[in-house]
Amino acid sequence: MRSFWSFGVAGRPPRQREIRNVEVGISNYSAAMPQFAYRARNAQGALVEGVLDCADRAVAIRQIEQQHCVPIRIEAVAAAPEAKVQRTAVAAHQLKISQNQLLVFTEQLAHLLEAGMTLDEGLSILEKRLQQPRLQQLTHSLHQALVEGRSFSQALREFRRIFPPVYVNLVAAGEASGALPDILLRLVKHLTQTKILRDRIQQALIYPAALALACSTLVV
Repeated sequence: MRSFWSFGVAGRPPRQREIRNVEVGISNYSAAMPQFAYRARNAQGALVEGVLDCADRAVAIRQIEQQHCVPIRIEAVAAAPEAKVQRTAVAAHQLKISQNQLLVFTEQLAHLLEAGMTLDEGLSILEKRLQQPRLQQLTHSLHQALVEGRSFSQALREFRRIFPPVYVNLVAAGEASGALPDILLRLVKHLTQTKILRDRIQQALIYPAALALACSTLVV
């Protein structure tokens, strides 16, 4: 005569095996749940950041709003191999652009943010718009840093050969106060004035040298 437990496998009751299968399914589902990095403003107006495990972007938005926050940026977190992350860090340490290119980057980003775009959207557009390879690499790295959950000022600090401390500190202040577009416009004005001064100095140095060369030619 078959006992009640004979319907199971290896002495396990059928119901117990069913529960075990459900638990495994839930565990696998949780492991595969996408992650979304977000930046938002809370009820006091302060910036908050974090990462959510959600089925999709719409669910992430609802969860943020349930916390009485206004979402500013939400991006899926893409898992990157460790070796790739290390190579990116080395590139960030070595990458350098000219002051004119820094002015172009800052000015275009400022205008995009002033037009109402989020920082994430602005960097995404610049990544496609800018033609110089180094500017494209810079913009891509900064955009990727936002996707990974870092703030803009934190990302800028990785490029020490490009962004001076005063630039990074002003951006950090702009992020904290919600006035990043205004801060970038101030930086554009500062970079423009620096460029004008640098050009004048170069012209002042070139003219005496050219005059001396012309005089030496006449003497000969």
